[in-house]
Amino acid sequence: MQIVAVVGYTNAGKSTLLNRFCGSEEVYADDLLFATLDPTTRQVALPSGKSIMVSDTVGFIQKLPTRLVTSFRATLDELLDASVVLHVVDMSSPLAAVQIQSVQKIIYELGAQSTPQILVMNKADALSVRPTTPWAELSDDVVPVKIVATSAKDGRGIKALLKAIEDALRAQSVQIDFLLPWEKGNLLDEVHKAGSILSEEFTDKGTRVKAFVPFSLRNRIENAALEFTVL
Repeated sequence: MQIVAVVGYTNAGKSTLLNRFCGSEEVYADDLLFATLDPTTRQVALPSGKSIMVSDTVGFIQKLPTRLVTSFRATLDELLDASVVLHVVDMSSPLAAVQIQSVQKIIYELGAQSTPQILVMNKADALSVRPTTPWAELSDDVVPVKIVATSAKDGRGIKALLKAIEDALRAQSVQIDFLLPWEKGNLLDEVHKAGSILSEEFTDKGTRVKAFVPFSLRNRIENAALEFTVL
């Protein structure tokens, strides 16, 4: 199952956003420094019905106390394994631009700058006038593929964000049509978990499937399939 990592400055609303995704209050969220000190991962359904794992991380801060460095770094392991990064920003903060630059700098230093990033301009409910800041241009090293305004508090923009996540994942996939023999059922299970099934038909020889799958899975399917076509 693909991983989406949620990063952002302290108190940007990451845990509240994850609660909104899940429709629950399972993730501890509070207006406190370092409210999240351990990764919290939840399964989230996208509009297509596909499930992903969304992992929350500790809030970034420019000058991190020494006693928290280890915990901070440990929570960022998910970032390196993520297919998409959600960079959550408190757009109502007067320091939003500086905070974005701070987070992007750390993402670059961790070597995760090539992972597709969606810039989530959160707390839109706290604004009467939307800022005109060119958010996507604040870093030369890390450029988001999409910017979405949201309010984790009242739910605005959440559907658009989920669609943006799905689009970003699909952009990393290839559409294929294949006939997989019955004995390769474990590979079909992987397609269901990591891909997006468009159609599925059971035949005498095996299962015929049209799907979007990650590039890493494409070659394995081609080698195992009785018939294989890239669409």
